[in-house]
Amino acid sequence: MKGFQNVFFWIILTVALVGLVFNIDAVIFSIVNTLIMLFVILGIIFLIYYFYFLTPDQRKYKKAVWKNKWKHRR
Repeated sequence: MKGFQNVFFWIILTVALVGLVFNIDAVIFSIVNTLIMLFVILGIIFLIYYFYFLTPDQRKYKKAVWKNKWKHRR
């Protein structure tokens, strides 16, 4: 009985591995597509925030803080 369970386990594992190999391109494409859409949506939200909700003085302040961080980082 132990041998049958071992063979059955390896057959199931082989079938799962073959299925994964044949669908790996679809899985990777789906993950990459989701990440691209996420970055696009986040970029649009940031641009809307930056150009519509911040005043010019706030934009200058944010830019100065960012430049100061980069200057002291090196």
